[in-house]
Amino acid sequence: MTEPPLDLRGRTLRAALTRRPPARWSPGFARPYAATVAMLDALLTDLNEAEWAAVAAGDWDVRDLVVHLSASDGLLGEAIEGRVSSAADVLDRTREAIGRRPPPRDARRAWRRQADALCDDVGEEDADRRVEAGGRRLRLTDHFTGRAFETWIHADDIARGTGRTLLSPPAEHVHPIADLGVRSLPMALAVTGRDHSDRMLRLILDGPGGGQWTIPLGRAAAADGDPSAQLRMDVVEFCFLAGGRRDPARIQAETSGDTTVTDDVLAAASAFSGP
Repeated sequence: MTEPPLDLRGRTLRAALTRRPPARWSPGFARPYAATVAMLDALLTDLNEAEWAAVAAGDWDVRDLVVHLSASDGLLGEAIEGRVSSAADVLDRTREAIGRRPPPRDARRAWRRQADALCDDVGEEDADRRVEAGGRRLRLTDHFTGRAFETWIHADDIARGTGRTLLSPPAEHVHPIADLGVRSLPMALAVTGRDHSDRMLRLILDGPGGGQWTIPLGRAAAADGDPSAQLRMDVVEFCFLAGGRRDPARIQAETSGDTTVTDDVLAAASAFSGP
């Protein structure tokens, strides 16, 4: 088969990239976020007007979720500039923006433009810089991983709400998301009033991007102590559990040791999930 003329091939490529912008160049720690943004943007590009009004999470439709992502991303952008925000600011800003009822395509363009700007505003040297956004003071590495996590969760919400199937991110992007969820477990137990501060947990997450962690569930746990419980499950299922999209009482998981620990870990995993 003959190759198309160079000018035709170039026009076709430019048209495709205009319709579906590729993942933004970004430093290594922000690549999972940039990739999930591009994935969601490709999904949004294909939606018709009726699908934008489909209920996707709670009583929020697709447009509402995109507006919510813009609100959350915007708080991180402000934190990078030195402004501090609380957890309440995310929902307050979301409700205000939803009330303005922007046309769906405008909501998508504004969200994508802001997401690209976030990637443009950081470099490799910012990985360990700590900023406070949404009431949490974390390294920028963790903030961007959290943004990747939420973008993936809501992309899946939108796919399900519009009758589509969304592929999971690649393993190299799933792993830092899972790792952030694992490292959040001790605090999740604490904020939900489940005290296992002297216990250790071995957590095995199977599948691409998974791994094995032995983590102290509180400051009183001996770093070299033996785990009192083991929990094994699929890595993607763990991510969706932490994202508040799985029922801890029904999720498939293998447990051994102290079942009080594993039951509480499963129940508390979604403590930091949003709408």
